[in-house]
Amino acid sequence: MNLFAKIAITTIAVVFVLGLVFAALLLVYHPGAKPITSAEAEGLVLKDMQQAYPNATFNVISVSKSNLTKDSWNIVLNVAYNYTRACPEVMTEGFDYPAVNLVPSDEILYSSNCELYGFGAAPDYIISNPYIAIVRAYDSDNSSIRNYIEEYGYNNTYVYANFYRNASPSLSSVGINSTDSWIISYKAANAKEELYARMSNNGSIIETVIANST
Repeated sequence: MNLFAKIAITTIAVVFVLGLVFAALLLVYHPGAKPITSAEAEGLVLKDMQQAYPNATFNVISVSKSNLTKDSWNIVLNVAYNYTRACPEVMTEGFDYPAVNLVPSDEILYSSNCELYGFGAAPDYIISNPYIAIVRAYDSDNSSIRNYIEEYGYNNTYVYANFYRNASPSLSSVGINSTDSWIISYKAANAKEELYARMSNNGSIIETVIANST
């Protein structure tokens, strides 16, 4: 073997060894990934849910430290599907991120198929969610509500709910006292009239009022 060949082989060997040493140093001294913050975890979970279910609405209920592992977060969301209709599907979903990635670790279904689960079994039931209020109003079998939806069609009727601590001047003008009440409004496309249902926070329909649509 000539001198040039020996030098080339030696050079390749040295470069190879140096490469191994450099890789080992990277493994030893390269800092670990920065722990994710609660805000970052919340944002990633919400982004994933919004992409997976574009026709749903989400509300963060709580964010807390994970009980499973260090540097993970327990994120609980309220989720409502078909939320502008008379019978939204309502649930809570819990995520432990990034410990179990973006797979729900807990899920509670509150309503589905126009039925509110657990309502009759709880005498002190308090409605604290607008979508549950909407389901309860429909599930109450109130004839005015049912007749309005049947007349204009389920998919043509948009439904919204708000809780009022005090009287609303705009609602007072159409004859509704909204104090300490849920007000569920029903507005059908192209309808000349809008239906308002006043409901107590325990789910009892107090009154319904038909008013000219604005």
